[in-house]
Amino acid sequence: MPGSLRSKGASRPGALFLFSCLLTTAPPAAAVDCPAPGNGEQVEVAHVYDGDTLRLADDRRLRLIGINAPETGRGKQPPQPLAAQAATVLESLLDRQDHTLTLHYGTARQDHYGRLLAHAFLQNGDNLAVQLLEQGLATALAVPPNTRAADCYRLIEEHARAARLGIWSLPDYQSIAAADLSPDARGFRLVEGHIRDIRQSRYSIWLQLDGPLAAHIARRDLVNFPADYPAALLGRRVEVRGWLKPDNRGLKLGIRHPAALLLLDAKAP
Repeated sequence: MPGSLRSKGASRPGALFLFSCLLTTAPPAAAVDCPAPGNGEQVEVAHVYDGDTLRLADDRRLRLIGINAPETGRGKQPPQPLAAQAATVLESLLDRQDHTLTLHYGTARQDHYGRLLAHAFLQNGDNLAVQLLEQGLATALAVPPNTRAADCYRLIEEHARAARLGIWSLPDYQSIAAADLSPDARGFRLVEGHIRDIRQSRYSIWLQLDGPLAAHIARRDLVNFPADYPAALLGRRVEVRGWLKPDNRGLKLGIRHPAALLLLDAKAP
């Protein structure tokens, strides 16, 4: 049996205590488990970088599909809150399962960094992404074309969010009103507001929310949305999620899948 993954990387204080606490406070997994879609490739894990990125024994890097965990930090960038805890949970789960995973690849098998893109399952059938989402140590992230489990992951996230587990207890993960956004706001945020205007350019659809924020959908991604979008969104109250970036009109946030655009009202006001 391979040695502990923690012995191969940086020490994470309080790992066993934290892991035990997270397991006892997480919601039950019975409601949703996002099962594997058939046979996959068995691999051995050599190192955990953070809650969503691992290195395999053959030196390939793996990025888990469907979630985004807090970054551990690199260079001058400090670690994000609960980043070490997310990595610790993965390490502990893998230590208990001989560091072995079964991978089920997405439609796109690699990202632009050359990392493998897959859903990863332990020998006992547990889905790693589900384990992180249940404990509030990752957000659901739908990136086309790898969206097979997007609805399932989003449902699990909703349970953790409602219970304010993990990151969902932190201020930066609370939904902020678009009108209250600072022009200097950056990074991953959840933002809510009304869509006041819809503009179109050659390559994108722009959804102007209250305040300085415009969410944009690339025309190539419109195939992922209902046929009546974007027109049906005018006046709707929504919550959008993604990475805030500066724009010449204020702030922009890219949306590639309906999972990143939640309707908060039953109908337009």
